[in-house]
This record gives sequence, C-alpha cells and structure tokens, in this order.
Amino acid sequence: GEACGEALMRAGVEGDAVAAIAVSALRFGNVILDRAGAVLFAVPNRDARGAAEGFQLSASVGDELLRETGLWPMPIHSSARLLWVAKHEPEILERGDCLLALSDWVNFRLCGVRVSDHSQAGCTGLYDLAKREWSWDRIDSLGFPRALFPEVKSAGSPLGSLGASAASDLGLVEGTPIGLGGGDTQCGLLGAGAIAPGDVASIAGTTAPVQAVCDRAQIDPEGRLWSGHHVIPGLWVLESNGGPMGETLTWISRLLFPDAAEPVAAFLEEAARSEIGSAGMLSTLGAEVMNARAPGMPVGQITLSHMTCSDDPQPRRHLARSVVEGHACAVRANLEQLRQATSCEFPALRLSGGLSRSDLFAQMLSDVTGVVVHTGAIPEATALGAALCAGVSAGIDTDFSAAVSARVKDRKVCEPDAAAADASRELYESWCRLRAAGAETSAPAAAAHVTPWVLKAGL
Repeated sequence: GEACGEALMRAGVEGDAVAAIAVSALRFGNVILDRAGAVLFAVPNRDARGAAEGFQLSASVGDELLRETGLWPMPIHSSARLLWVAKHEPEILERGDCLLALSDWVNFRLCGVRVSDHSQAGCTGLYDLAKREWSWDRIDSLGFPRALFPEVKSAGSPLGSLGASAASDLGLVEGTPIGLGGGDTQCGLLGAGAIAPGDVASIAGTTAPVQAVCDRAQIDPEGRLWSGHHVIPGLWVLESNGGPMGETLTWISRLLFPDAAEPVAAFLEEAARSEIGSAGMLSTLGAEVMNARAPGMPVGQITLSHMTCSDDPQPRRHLARSVVEGHACAVRANLEQLRQATSCEFPALRLSGGLSRSDLFAQMLSDVTGVVVHTGAIPEATALGAALCAGVSAGIDTDFSAAVSARVKDRKVCEPDAAAADASRELYESWCRLRAAGAETSAPAAAAHVTPWVLKAGL
C-alpha cells in the first residue's frame, strides 16, 4: 500500500487513473491457503527446508521429473517443499485448500480468485512442460491432494475486480479490473521485448537469468538448464543463470564505497576508469554458470596482486572493473549454454534489470559476447511486463505483440567494438580458465557455508 501510494504521488495521478492491475512476483515462492483464505504456510524463493526431500527426488525420479517438467529437482521447488510439509507438518496438507505462487496470492488478496498462470505453475516441479497442465500422475504418486492445485490460466486473462478492502489499502478505486500477470523473469522478458522464438534476454537484477524464447518445449537432457513457460501463450523458455550479480554488486559497493549516497553507481563509475583486462585482475565473484543438476554455494574468487599496478595511484578502479567484467563473462558463458542446448545463434541480446542502467556494463557485455545488446528505456522490465499483462487483460492492447510494439522502447543499442575484440576474447578465455581452476580451490569456502545454510533451512 505504501509503495502504491508513493507511485501515484510520483506520477502525479489519482487512483482513478489506473485502468487495470496485474501482478508479477518472484518465482519459487509458495503460499498455502485454507478454505477461508487464511495463510497456513508461506515461504520465499530462498527457503530451503526441503533440501533433503529435493535430493531424494533427484536420486529416485530426477530424470523422470526432468522429462515431465523440464526441471531437475531442487529444494526450492514446490515438490520438495510439499514433501517436507507432509513429513513435518501434515496438518497443513489436511487443511490446505490451495497452493499459490506469491503473485497468485497477491491476486487472491486483490480480488479473491485462486488461480495461477503457466509461468508460475511451471516453477513448481509438478507441472507438465509439454501438456501445459498439472502433472496429475506425479502429484498422485507423491501423495499430494489434487484439490491443492489451482486452475491455471494464461497471463493477460481477466481475473476479476479490485475489492473494497484492497482498494482502500492501495489508494485505488474499487472495481478496477485485475488481470493475470506471471513470474518475474518471464514478465521481464515481455517488458524487454523478447516475445518471438529465438529472442534472448538477460534480466540482470538481484540474479541474472538468461532466457531464450522457444516455440516448443525444449529440455536440456543434462539437466543444467531450466525449461519453463513464457507469459505469452504458446511460447516456452529455456533458462540459464549468471548468478547473484546484482546482490554481489550491492555488497561489494557498500564495502568499497560505504559513504557514497549511491554505492553501486560510485562502484560502476570507478570501474569505468580502468581498461579492458583490469590491469591483470580477474574475478568470478557473483558470476556463475548454471548447473541445476549440481548446484553449489555462490563462492567466487578475485585474483589480484599489488605488483600488477604497484605504481598506480588509483588501483581500486581495476578491482571494480574486474568484478563487472566477470559478470559480463558469466552472461556469455550462460549464453553459450543456451546456444548449445538450442542449436540457435543469438545475434542480439536484450538487457534489462538494474544492471541495464549501466552503459559501461551494456557495452562490456556487447564486447565480451560479440552480439548487439539492446537496453530497455525502462530498466524495471518486470514491472513493465506486468503492466502490459494488465493492458491486454483490460482490452487496452489487443494482444502482447501490439502491447510491446506500442510501449517497449530501447534506451541504447550497443554493438561490439572491433578495436576491443582481441582484448575481450582474451579476457573471456582467461576468465574461463580462472573459473575452471577455481572450482576445486573454492570447495573449502563453499563447505564453510553448508552448516549455517542447513541450520537456516531447519534441517
């Protein structure tokens, strides 16, 4: 409610100016409601209490679930969490009436409807990828009540109208139409303009998903990548992920620029003062290559020596650039995984999310990947994607294609700098060698995080 009020104030409009509403939220979060609508169970995307159950699913039916759902089993999937609930709090399943994603739960609070969309349902590990329906046989075999799983509709479908209580909380008008949105990354694809088979985008926010749009259900047989559903009906996605880039940038920026009003902006400005290769410094901090079949703790490395720039009065700039270059290299490595899995070339990459505000990162990404990079005029592409879902649901736009054509614009287009090609290629090759060499040496650091992680998960 506070956020909505502030948005209206900044826009200089009243609540009656809002024509329609749609919600997007983080994927891999869950809420279980009882018949009266009370919350029995609610967890965010990082809740890992189902770790043991996730590993059990992997060992017993991992390949089967991969073929059915497009997802190798992980603790953050609803399948693992529901097994945990059945074991530790069975009364929740007995009383539970509906399993919702976080965006679905907000929709319920807005208009009382218990519905999910394909992009969120597809993240549960219990949704058939090709059939686009709940994997009922699997649900039965795991002992989950069928009644727990809601109706699934396409994003952009009308849901209902804003109730009086929610309207009062939000400062909006009762009866405002509610449309169905979807998962944050897929709404980000929509807001970035990635709506046709062969389009690829990185939604570089807290983490950096890299998703390719597909016209059919495609599965990585090795289980490294995630398969899912676009918010646009009839389209699928194949996803890799570059790791916690935004989160890492926020952390190291506060570490190096604690007094700056905007530490991340100060960090990126510092990085811009360095040159390609960062005077010999390399970083894998917050930069990963996705492998869902063998997930690990996000432990990175920075290699540096005072001897590489001993006469430089401002060595901090090289450290800053090395981190950003590592993130660009990680996007390329994940893009390569998508190329291998789809046998497609991607001549262009759409960049959105917080990192798309940085011209330095956009150009660096173009140089390292060797493709044209489009940055959107609105960095918060997920919010824009939700707004487009609202517009389609209310008939403001005839379809998603028309909505994107009218409302999604580029802020900047970056092309690879030919003069930087050799240096960028050497940088990426060096980064890949560092990452490969660091896999073994990072193991002790990762192990040090296992105990508190498991304790936090409640195991």
